[in-house]
Amino acid sequence: MIGIVLAIASCSLYGMNPVFSVNAYDDGANSRGLMIARFLIAAPLLLAYRLVAVRGVKWPRGRDLLEIFLFGFVGFTFQSFFYFGAIERMASGLVSVIFYCFPIMAVLLAWWLLKHKPSSAIWVCLLLTVAGVGLTAGEVSGAETTGIALTLAGALTYTFYVVLSSRVMPRYDGITGLTIVLFGAMAGWLVLWAIRPFGMQVEFPDTNFGWANVAIIATFGTIVPMGTFFAAMKRVGPGPTSVASAFEPVVTIAAGTLLLDERLTGRSVIGATLVIAAVVLLALSEARRDVGSLTTASPGGAAHN
Repeated sequence: MIGIVLAIASCSLYGMNPVFSVNAYDDGANSRGLMIARFLIAAPLLLAYRLVAVRGVKWPRGRDLLEIFLFGFVGFTFQSFFYFGAIERMASGLVSVIFYCFPIMAVLLAWWLLKHKPSSAIWVCLLLTVAGVGLTAGEVSGAETTGIALTLAGALTYTFYVVLSSRVMPRYDGITGLTIVLFGAMAGWLVLWAIRPFGMQVEFPDTNFGWANVAIIATFGTIVPMGTFFAAMKRVGPGPTSVASAFEPVVTIAAGTLLLDERLTGRSVIGATLVIAAVVLLALSEARRDVGSLTTASPGGAAHN
């Protein structure tokens, strides 16, 4: 029971990130400034925690170290770039629902790269996901098509990150691997800030309230849910943790409705229900096949949004 509570707590904290990001945007930040500040705070904090809590464990070296760093430098950097950029442009609940097509993408990519053939249940999940995303995306206006494109790009980037990291991350304890990933993401964002590609603008919050929201995302939206994620994994394993992750878009939708005055139509609710049902069915199916680490409950998957 405690493990399930921890898993739900982890995905609930992740699910609240869009609310705090919108608050930061309202106080002058943009998604680029928010992410730079987030990782500048979160990476050193996780390193400090790792040095205290995970003693006597060796750091990865050589190629493994480089690969894990690149998962953050490329994968996590661009996933967060796309995801939080989408939240600037459309309702957070819609972003969360569309983003959650990534577990299906992960299974299909694992089939292609790692030769893990999907079961018949996976194809049912795929149909549910396509139908759900189609219904949800059909509700947005033409002005929000960029947001949809960014969300799908974020889901695809996260898919590659999860599948590729599943070959390296399990060799090391989760906190150690994620510490390197966060420093990779921090380095990636600092490089983007330095070179400003395509005239990229970086804006930080103008108020203390805005910075408070940044700090909340860096701590309670990054470090704390990572810790509760691994605590849940140790208690109940990857299967139940995967199922619990489907609760995240529910939290995002509820928080957006209650705190940000976002509104979902009946069509969007049906679409969200189909996507969440697909995620739960996928997690249960993959858990029975003992390959849940390739989808939503991998050590790499703890580095999320």
